[in-house]
Amino acid sequence: MNKKSQHAILAALRNYPSPPIDRQELEETVKGAAEALHRTQSSRRTSFGEFYVAQLRFISWKVWAVQLLIVLGMGLLLHNSLQQSNRNVQLVMLTSTAAPLLVIAGIQTLTRSLSCHMLEIELSTRHILEKLTLVRMSLFGIADLIGLTLLAVIMSAWMQMEIAVVLLYLLVPFNLTCIGCLWLLNRVRTPNCGYYCLFYCGLLVMIQMILMFHPSLWLFESSAIGVWQALLILTVIGIAFEVLDVRKTCRTLETAFRIQV
Repeated sequence: MNKKSQHAILAALRNYPSPPIDRQELEETVKGAAEALHRTQSSRRTSFGEFYVAQLRFISWKVWAVQLLIVLGMGLLLHNSLQQSNRNVQLVMLTSTAAPLLVIAGIQTLTRSLSCHMLEIELSTRHILEKLTLVRMSLFGIADLIGLTLLAVIMSAWMQMEIAVVLLYLLVPFNLTCIGCLWLLNRVRTPNCGYYCLFYCGLLVMIQMILMFHPSLWLFESSAIGVWQALLILTVIGIAFEVLDVRKTCRTLETAFRIQV
């Protein structure tokens, strides 16, 4: 198309009479478009149940495989130890080391927002960081409790012990591990926070191994059950307070990120 034709077309368009704009119709069109957008977004919104299940897919299968191997490996080790000796105290303390090991398996997934610099990606989603963190924590907590319960059932059957007592011996070390890791996550907000948690869990395992070779027999007598129950209650309360702090930490991180952006 030559320049003469272009000028002719532009002149014709300028001279073409445009219809008057009706402000009321324009406002109705904008309002209708906004309502249509809202209906579309509402229909595509993920329910809490769907979001909860979706987080299972975001957690690597390797994490679940490691947790399963810990439970199976501890069960096999317990079975072999029972065939060689009948030292119930040492076996209970050995099995209790599964608690911090299960926490170790999932701690990096919980801290990857900081350790892998994924905070920007997760905050760009429709779901707030607090919700993401709490859902992942609950998923790992449920998986760990299932694993510990399975070990308690095995120990109860093989060692002729009450399952409630065995669970008590397993849950107290587990709660202590969770309290320490949550305390670190709330106060050490650096990319290396996951490694501090791993160091803490490793320290607990080392202490348990030392106590296994030098057991305090009175801790596992029937008269000491009250002490274990008190420790269980105190650690549960401690976890509850640390979870509340986790919520505050997530809100603080999200607010600081929004301000920077």
